[in-house]
Amino acid sequence: MPNQNVFWTVFSGTVVYILGQIALKLVIEPVHDLKKTIGVISHALIERANVIYNPGVLTTDVLDETSRELRNLASQLRSHLYLIPCYPVVAGVFRLPLPSEIRAASKALMGLSNGVHEVHEGTHRFNATNVKTVCDSLRIYNES
Repeated sequence: MPNQNVFWTVFSGTVVYILGQIALKLVIEPVHDLKKTIGVISHALIERANVIYNPGVLTTDVLDETSRELRNLASQLRSHLYLIPCYPVVAGVFRLPLPSEIRAASKALMGLSNGVHEVHEGTHRFNATNVKTVCDSLRIYNES
């Protein structure tokens, strides 16, 4: 009997460990990565505000770099919808943005990526609207 108890204790411990690792790798780490990406987006919107709100004014290198960074962040954000299994369910549990909010924020980041080069009347308002969409969709409270 004592050998059986030891076996079941070790077996159940192993099963719990394996299930924990599965949950960690499939759900918790991707959720953490999404939250990290949202933090990077918040940082980029503040750091690059001078470029976003003054399109076409700075050097072409700065505009190109900002455009690439915003486009990359839009792509990363959208990819999280596919990396997190059962995203709508997980979003409810971890209080993440809804899939429609992720798509809206990604689309607005793409608009900002294009908007940093454009110099015409209305671009400033277009960029400000996109920043607001990103912030509202991702629940970022940005003072830029």
